[in-house]
Amino acid sequence: MKSILLENKKQQLTPENLQTDAGTEFFNSNFKKLMQQFKINHYRTFSIKKAAIAERVIRTIKTKIFKLCLLLGTYKWIDKIEKIAKEYNASKHRTTGKAPIEVNSSNQHELMSKYNRLKIVDSNQKFKIGDFVRISKEKFLFEKGYTPNWSTEIFKIIKVNLTNPVTYLLEDLEGQPIKGGFYQAELKKTNFKDEYLVEKILNRKGDKVLVRWLGFPTDKDSWIGIKELL
Repeated sequence: MKSILLENKKQQLTPENLQTDAGTEFFNSNFKKLMQQFKINHYRTFSIKKAAIAERVIRTIKTKIFKLCLLLGTYKWIDKIEKIAKEYNASKHRTTGKAPIEVNSSNQHELMSKYNRLKIVDSNQKFKIGDFVRISKEKFLFEKGYTPNWSTEIFKIIKVNLTNPVTYLLEDLEGQPIKGGFYQAELKKTNFKDEYLVEKILNRKGDKVLVRWLGFPTDKDSWIGIKELL
């Protein structure tokens, strides 16, 4: 990675931001020092969204494989994958106007300049630091449509990353940072209220009860006075 960044630095192409997955090859002390050395904002999201560009390429390859299987009347495609990959790399892409094999260090500046929209960050950010939000809850394939779309627990925005797209860092109401970042579509602004729903009472001791709060993890269980219950 260091050799790549050094080469990019020579060509004035050092990135300002770098998003990766949560692999230990990226999140370790050595990689952190490398990012600090090149002044790169390294981050990851815990988003349910995936790598759209990579998934688009995978879908294209799968489509080509499926068409070939139909043509040949067999699902044996392993010995054809090299041919499919060569055809893909030789096909002109609509976005760049060039085939992948035609893109190299001598024309990358031209392509980056032509498509500088890829580097423009959407300044029309929806939220700001200090806003209280709920997090989108991923719906599984067979989950009922009437289940809640948003978390019951409320979080606070503590940082706005002007990445492309914009991402937000959060903390819970006890000031504990939440791992990863979130896209705008995964957050919903809410009015902060200091009243919460009790899921169930776990224990009683004198005039106090141990309660579990609806939508909050078990480590947020707490003792409150009976008179505080509505």
